[in-house]
Amino acid sequence: MVLHPGAVVGGYLIESILGSGGMGTVYRARHPVLPRSDALKVLSAELSRDEHFRARFEREAELAATLDHPNIVTVYNRGDTDGHLWIAMQYVAGSDAEKELTGGRMTPQRAAHIITEVAKALDYAHRQQLLHRDIKPANFLLGPQDERIFLADFGIARALDEAVGLTQTGMVMASVAYAAPESLVGEPTDHRADIYSLGCSLYRMLTGVSPFARTGGMAAVAAAHLMEAPPRATDTAPQLPTAIDAVLTRAMAKDPAHRFQTAGDLAAAAARALDETTDAVRITPTPAPPPRPDHTPPHWPTHPAGPGPRPYPPPHTAVGGAAWPTGPTHPAPHPPAPPPLSRPRRPRRALIAASLAAVVLLVAGAITVWMWPRDSQTPYPAQQLAHQHGTATLTEQPRAVVAAGPGDADALLSLDVQPVAVIAPDTQLPGWERDLITGDVAVLPDTNDTAAIAATKPDLIIDTAPIDGATYRSLSQIATTITRPQNANDWTWQTHLQWVGRILGRSDRAQELIDMAATAQADLREAHPAFDAKSIEMVLVTDNGVNLATPESGIARYLQGLGFRYPGQTPSATTSVAELQPVDAQQLNLTPTDVRVILRTDKAAGGGSYNGLPQPFSQYRGVTVIVDNPDTIAALQTPGYAATTYLNKTLIDALASQVR
Repeated sequence: MVLHPGAVVGGYLIESILGSGGMGTVYRARHPVLPRSDALKVLSAELSRDEHFRARFEREAELAATLDHPNIVTVYNRGDTDGHLWIAMQYVAGSDAEKELTGGRMTPQRAAHIITEVAKALDYAHRQQLLHRDIKPANFLLGPQDERIFLADFGIARALDEAVGLTQTGMVMASVAYAAPESLVGEPTDHRADIYSLGCSLYRMLTGVSPFARTGGMAAVAAAHLMEAPPRATDTAPQLPTAIDAVLTRAMAKDPAHRFQTAGDLAAAAARALDETTDAVRITPTPAPPPRPDHTPPHWPTHPAGPGPRPYPPPHTAVGGAAWPTGPTHPAPHPPAPPPLSRPRRPRRALIAASLAAVVLLVAGAITVWMWPRDSQTPYPAQQLAHQHGTATLTEQPRAVVAAGPGDADALLSLDVQPVAVIAPDTQLPGWERDLITGDVAVLPDTNDTAAIAATKPDLIIDTAPIDGATYRSLSQIATTITRPQNANDWTWQTHLQWVGRILGRSDRAQELIDMAATAQADLREAHPAFDAKSIEMVLVTDNGVNLATPESGIARYLQGLGFRYPGQTPSATTSVAELQPVDAQQLNLTPTDVRVILRTDKAAGGGSYNGLPQPFSQYRGVTVIVDNPDTIAALQTPGYAATTYLNKTLIDALASQVR
């Protein structure tokens, strides 16, 4: 029953309704004695008769009343009047972050300010051993002109050292749009679940949409939290600095150990990224605090925020009688989590919906709880691998792998393996590859620095570049080294991924990714019929000259998969040819095409303009698409599953905007 203005509850005179939800209504009410208005949260009469809800409602007052912080709403009193349980708390005249998003997204500066203030409140609550468990923009109260920001609604909070207790087994009490994966599958949670929700809230404020907004209802959103990589904010709001993508990816990591370990760390990184004055992203994660003896967090296996749907949690592989996360990981800089065998494993079975969570607080709705099964352990198959410089014998799962050749890091990361080191020119990884790294990874300039490679203590080096015998011998003295397979003339990213998948004992996963990429490309081709049969060429302009991508290049294969026609004759699979060939700019115009894509890495590049290009480019009569984003160019020049997924999100839009 809704109370109307003029009604009296516990001596408080109801003035107006501030909001309502699943458990009750919040009113602005005149204090019985003092000349002020308070916020009065009143549990509905129906729920007040339910002992479970009464206990939870009373616990809110008890827990919130223990907190004394300028960014947390103060609880003044509580009571029971005529069957209505109520809590009186500080009234904040103003709005909340969710209401402020009605007209779209916030400015980055405002979002950063709000997150910073909320983070102060959240870290304080965590130091008091209290979890909030319902972090979302609707609970960020904004005073006039944002002078003060408050974190409100500790209605489903609980102490770190108590059992779930007041929530039924399997129920998720938080809003599903912001819920951490571990809470959705009914695992024990700690303060890092709040940090995940804070990252989701920041994404919402910056983009105007929740991170996994989609059709299909709350069950689909819950499944996305479990299976999908965190989305890039810049895909929805391109004007944002690209550095914020890595911050949000880390905040919403599936594995709690790979997230920011305090809310303040997240807020500081976001502020740095959004003002674009410092490098906000580090590849090495913040060390996690030691787990409390009476509340040991669960073991979450390594699961990089890679492209495409992936089951969560991922399977494990048995090695030498002990269980290890699938894929080698660099030793973590923080105390290790308990081994996965400390918990009974769930049998392999189909994904099922376990139950409906009917209990929510205020604006939170009922959600479906998913139980995601874990695959049974699959032993690593001992094998001999014949490659271009010899034969390698592997008897157990590699656990510390160096990705030395072009595309090797893409292959490992796509297969959910975190390398201990990556060889990258100028130690610069493309952004889409950096986002997949969740551990402490050494990025080295070349394979000549054998001392630095040896320092990472690898047990396997994968180098599929066309290397000479001397380079192979120097690498093999450090660890078992595997190069390209014999007779690898038709070397595509698909055959590359299959080879690395075989090395790591993940052939099934490699084929699954290849099939997913083919399906995605077919969908894109169907969605963009304007691409079909149009002739296209791709030209790379550097300070050293102009190069044309050949018909057999990975670039051409990608474009042909979208429906374009790439001029020239593709040689047979047994013919070894270059991916790029030097060309005179004037000669390009002699073979007309419908579309020309110009990749620019020259010094004059920037802003997608023609400035600095040779004169013949301005005389071209077809559609010109200029690409000068380094990540997009890197993805085109070094194809892979992750690179292709990145291109599907970036290059396609550029092509579709001009090819009609």
